[in-house]
Amino acid sequence: MEILETIRKRAKAVQRTVILPETRDKRVLQAAKFTIEQKLARLILVSDDPDFLKTAAADGFDFSGVPVVNPLTSPELPGFAQKFYEIRRHKGVTEEQALAQVKNPVTFAAMMVGNGSADGMVAGAVTTTADVAKAAIYCVGFGEKVRTISSCFLICVPDCQYGEAGTFIFSDCGVVPDPSPMQLANIAASAADLFRILVQKEPRVALLSFSTKGSASHEMVDKITRTREIIHEKFPDLIADGEFQLDAAIVPEVAKIKAPDSDVAGHANVLIFPDLNAGNICYKMAQRLAKAGVIGPILNGLKKPCSDLSRGCTVDEVVDAICTTAIRAVEEGK
Repeated sequence: MEILETIRKRAKAVQRTVILPETRDKRVLQAAKFTIEQKLARLILVSDDPDFLKTAAADGFDFSGVPVVNPLTSPELPGFAQKFYEIRRHKGVTEEQALAQVKNPVTFAAMMVGNGSADGMVAGAVTTTADVAKAAIYCVGFGEKVRTISSCFLICVPDCQYGEAGTFIFSDCGVVPDPSPMQLANIAASAADLFRILVQKEPRVALLSFSTKGSASHEMVDKITRTREIIHEKFPDLIADGEFQLDAAIVPEVAKIKAPDSDVAGHANVLIFPDLNAGNICYKMAQRLAKAGVIGPILNGLKKPCSDLSRGCTVDEVVDAICTTAIRAVEEGK
């Protein structure tokens, strides 16, 4: 799909360093091999296997020219463990527990991003979203704009006239189970920023619900209307509206009937879901039933970009996550 090819070309042009800690997964190794061959990004591989290069070579992967870091023998380990202890000791983490945690390749990789050794991280092929997010929060830290960590998916639906020629951002689909109105407003702002970075078009944000502009009365609808109010107060430049049913958000003909006075209705390209149930179900439905190309989960709200992966990810999805992370490292650093 054109947008995915454009993202790969943009990543190749900027040449940022992305760290991959899940090197026991062959999909990750295949993605790393392709990334290196196509010169899409610079990579650092993290492995606690002392014979990693030999093991990889036996499987047909030559990483002899790629930096490989072993957390168990790295000279950075003591300093990282002490830093992690200082970050988490208020939660009862001991020095021994901190050392054990930092030996985990995902945590170690996140520490490397946090200290500037890499521009971003991609993980999640074998690690849960919760664990990837925790490592990123503890070791990379919150960004300045919002204090809500969330996840987005770039969704590219083939032969689709809606959104931005079939391209959307869906959020949140992987982190916050039942966001408050303030959290939902922050999620919307982060998702809009990501759309602007990746798609290079103006985001039009729809706050989704089972109601359109008062067609139903319920506390779940009240949460969405309050979210809209917060967005207009906190992010006045953001083009956002709701509450909308999905058809009113993306189908112009329906929008004319259900929300004729909205600047967003019928033209939304950023879809904000009321909770994790809705977001997670809908992105997987788009991926499996509409054959959408998907990049994500992309973590938002951090100081530096980190991309999660679905544990059912393909090699291409890992490559696209690497490229997305590289682009964000440039654009979010401006």
